[in-house]
Amino acid sequence: MNSKIKFAGIFFLFISFFIVFYYALKSDTKNNTQIMVGTRLPNIQLSSLFNPIQKISLPSSEKENFYLINIWSSWCVPCRDEHPFLVKLKNEHQIKIFGINYKDKTSNALDFLTKLGNPFYYVGVDSDGSKSIEIGGYGVPETYVINAEGIIVFKHVGPINSTTFEKIVATIK
Repeated sequence: MNSKIKFAGIFFLFISFFIVFYYALKSDTKNNTQIMVGTRLPNIQLSSLFNPIQKISLPSSEKENFYLINIWSSWCVPCRDEHPFLVKLKNEHQIKIFGINYKDKTSNALDFLTKLGNPFYYVGVDSDGSKSIEIGGYGVPETYVINAEGIIVFKHVGPINSTTFEKIVATIK
């Protein structure tokens, strides 16, 4: 009988820990990639990749209904894979794309855009990654769709592929 009581106690303890950890993980907002969706884009200022003296603030609103922000780097292989989709978004859907070049060497970033084409309306430099973190970035690549009021309405962590491309197009229509 004593072993049944020990087993029941251990079982109860295990279930209790499981329930506590489950709800702790479920409510974890630190690792939620969609945490910024529905919020206003923070005001951040970046130096231009092409002219470091020039600074621009990412717009809190635009005349267009939507615009994109794409965080990328020349050293990022998935960024290279998604690049044709960014070019297609610019050319076929005339959407303004603001690029944030993340922890990259200027010469490498410029070479990347020269070889693959430049889909960006503006490219800002985030040499230490802090500006990307301010908008909820986790790394590269990441893409945000911002509406005319400056609200983040869509966020994708990882490279844009054909499925993500269609989701972005559906969002901006």
